[in-house]
Amino acid sequence: MRVFHRLTFLEFFGYLALVLGIAIQAYALVSHPGSRISGDDMFGGAVVLCLAIAFIHSARPLLNLALVGLSGLGFGYFTFIHTQNWWWTVILAIVAMSFLVYLLDLRGDIRRRQSTWFHF
Repeated sequence: MRVFHRLTFLEFFGYLALVLGIAIQAYALVSHPGSRISGDDMFGGAVVLCLAIAFIHSARPLLNLALVGLSGLGFGYFTFIHTQNWWWTVILAIVAMSFLVYLLDLRGDIRRRQSTWFHF
């Protein structure tokens, strides 16, 4: 039998922001693809996903990195739509993802939890 973890308000807000951010980004891809409106919507979804990452702060590093990747892709899409330049798109997406990893201290979490991993 599995014991369920009761969500705090902040975790609930984080999961709500996760669903909303993914929905906004999906809507941006479907409605008016390639337009500036779509790029602006994608930027909004990426910002909401940043909030979700901050409030969820999961113990699973793959989930955190996947959310950082989705948010970085959103920032990259926004940059490409507005500049039409792949060079700036790649640079700004990498910078955004690096900033999120640094800001949310995901690297430190992985190092702290590394001692609890099973070693073979």
